[in-house]
Amino acid sequence: TMRRGSIMTILLTMWLCATSLAQEQQNGICFHDNKPWKEVLELAQKENKYIFMDCYTSWCGPCKALAKEVFSRADVGAYFNPRFVNVKYDMEKGEGKMLYAKYKSHIVGFPTLLLIDKDGSVVHQFAGFQKPEVLIAGTKNACEGKSLFWLAKQYEQGNRSLDFLKDYIEGLNAAFLRDSAVRVAHAYLNSINPSDLDKEDVWQIMGPYVTEVNTPAFDYLVMNVNRYQRKLYRDRLAINRQLEYSIEKELRACLSLRPKQKGEIPTLCVDTLYMAKLVNYLERIGSNSKDAYQSKLYIHKLLLRGSYKEVWQALLLCRDMRITGYYSTTIHDYIRYLMQVHHDKQAWRVYLRKLEEMQADAREYNYHALETMALLYQRLGKQKQANELMKKYLEIDEEKRKEFEKLLHK
Repeated sequence: TMRRGSIMTILLTMWLCATSLAQEQQNGICFHDNKPWKEVLELAQKENKYIFMDCYTSWCGPCKALAKEVFSRADVGAYFNPRFVNVKYDMEKGEGKMLYAKYKSHIVGFPTLLLIDKDGSVVHQFAGFQKPEVLIAGTKNACEGKSLFWLAKQYEQGNRSLDFLKDYIEGLNAAFLRDSAVRVAHAYLNSINPSDLDKEDVWQIMGPYVTEVNTPAFDYLVMNVNRYQRKLYRDRLAINRQLEYSIEKELRACLSLRPKQKGEIPTLCVDTLYMAKLVNYLERIGSNSKDAYQSKLYIHKLLLRGSYKEVWQALLLCRDMRITGYYSTTIHDYIRYLMQVHHDKQAWRVYLRKLEEMQADAREYNYHALETMALLYQRLGKQKQANELMKKYLEIDEEKRKEFEKLLHK
């Protein structure tokens, strides 16, 4: 009897859990799944409603997360179910293929969420995973006439009020049009006195967009970062991350040793004063990467002077000192450049030994170095070793490319 009672208790618990889950799912958005588009338009016209369309694919992770974490919520269902004809389509199947072709100018990625009027015209769009409150607020704005397209028209007509720009930037970001949002923010930042960033309302909207290095706003933020922390109580760590990312991105571009086309010798940036200014920015904000870029700038100046032996000595010293950034891939990139400009067989042998040493350490293995080693062997007249390494490199490269293609099509 006890055993039978336990089984009954377990079954009752399972039934209650299943019932609760079904109720929770019913409380979310009720979608018409792959319903014929003609019928959807007819329903929207009959009920005088907008159409809310979820454009997804079966392989899209954010699409699944949106369905599971947002569309299933009771508050989201309570907003969307009475107001819209809610539909969802796999853009690679059935009606979805036709609708993708029809609305592809609005589908910038997956998931894309479209608000469509009863005549079939898009009035608003979102892309990517959206938080429930952002999704509801954005849809409300669109229904009240403040769609992304209305906001764009207002901007074209010259509206530059801060409240308006806040709505416009949020709309652009929600539609996954981040580049456009950045352009709007940068245009505003370039039009104001940088000290306006001290104002809390300006900072809250525009602060995250102070990312253009060679601008008055960026310079102002760098020079005032300590005051922003101590007197305005702003998040120093977040500001530093933002500034460091922009500065280091610019420095990497200036210090790049990569050719525009394969086989070409890279053209070195000659504006060392600008690079020195960027390194000083890193020092000003107390960045830990200052030493790494200071040393790379020094080495860059040696490269510009053609002091290749000194370059190699400096590289080895920085590596021995374990200065951040002097990894095997970094040394390989320098070697790749030096072997093209430093026509000294003794130097080529030194580069080759260093590459072999690094390849022998599993932590530093870089299969691209096999190609560089093959080229060095070829220049040293050792064709057999060159052919063996090049064959090995091409086999590994082909294998990696196949793995990458499989990853893309998962």
